[in-house]
Amino acid sequence: MGSDRWVLDPSSRRVALDVLRRGPISRADLGRALGLSSGSLTRITKPMVASGFLVQGAPVGAAAGRPSLPLDVDASAAHFVGVTIVVGRMYGVLTDLKGHVVGEATLDGDWRTSADAVAAIASLVARFSAAAPVQGIGVTLGAAVDGDGSVRGAEFLGWPTTPLATFIAERTGISATAENDVNAYAVAEHWFGTGRGCSEFAVLTIGAGVGLGLVCNDQLVVGHHGAAGMIGFARLPDGREARGVVESAAIARRVSAVLERPVAYGQIAALAQTDARVAAVLDDVADAVGQLAGLVALVTSPERLLISGDGVALIADRRHRVRSVFGRLSLAYVTPPSLHLAEVGFREWARGAAAVAIRRHMAPLD
Repeated sequence: MGSDRWVLDPSSRRVALDVLRRGPISRADLGRALGLSSGSLTRITKPMVASGFLVQGAPVGAAAGRPSLPLDVDASAAHFVGVTIVVGRMYGVLTDLKGHVVGEATLDGDWRTSADAVAAIASLVARFSAAAPVQGIGVTLGAAVDGDGSVRGAEFLGWPTTPLATFIAERTGISATAENDVNAYAVAEHWFGTGRGCSEFAVLTIGAGVGLGLVCNDQLVVGHHGAAGMIGFARLPDGREARGVVESAAIARRVSAVLERPVAYGQIAALAQTDARVAAVLDDVADAVGQLAGLVALVTSPERLLISGDGVALIADRRHRVRSVFGRLSLAYVTPPSLHLAEVGFREWARGAAAVAIRRHMAPLD
């Protein structure tokens, strides 16, 4: 069976997808999750195990009775390239089928035209293809992206509406997909990270921008024209616009005003250790992040909520403030979501791009 997705019939693909997202998983649990009888499940999985696409783990269970042989996918069965685009730089990764990063590279350049970006992406794909055959390409950026991979609103690049996924597929001859960077990161965390195993999940990202990735009933919410999740425009309970409080540029402006001199964002954490005025600004930022997370929870009611992005590092020692404010906005009659905070870099954003390529590769055939 190898890495060719097209040899999987719809039933086998459904099983493979569930094992990928839940495995290692016992046959009994897998059958219950998919509504399949033991006989049907055995009929589907036996050739997949024989071919090596699925692998059996070590026996588990009590000494008495028949032990369970959990199923998992062979991570090496397929490889994917994920690329995230920012101003002046591309970050690329090569992952296996389970989203593990097995190679990475960066490329500097000017992406003010989509043709330049596509050429650069093709060069990264060629580089990674030397290490392993590539079954799919995912590309993300900070913009709204339609379901067909057309990019809208990429003002930071100066692009008009662009069928980016189509251009990449035509240039490389490999299936390609494009997605908003926060949405793709949410997919990666839902399938392989903090949100694994839950069907209601939200990711709030803070840093250069503010974004929301939302999973409801195991499905990514993208909205009309892919524009869902623009949470930075929301108003905090005190009336301030969220992005004007928690974005990195806004924080740097506030600290510069307080100290009456220009201060770079990278200097703020150290200054907060010795200057109470700067520390007060970060206290306010942490409270605002807690408020924003609380609003997300009130509106979407996820089982787990992850606050992530490079901005988390600035409030890492103020997690208690974030959690305290967040807790005050919880409904008394609803179990609040578990709250997680994690700083991430561009490697994780690129891994998110690979995750949407994996999702496309494993999706049931129409």
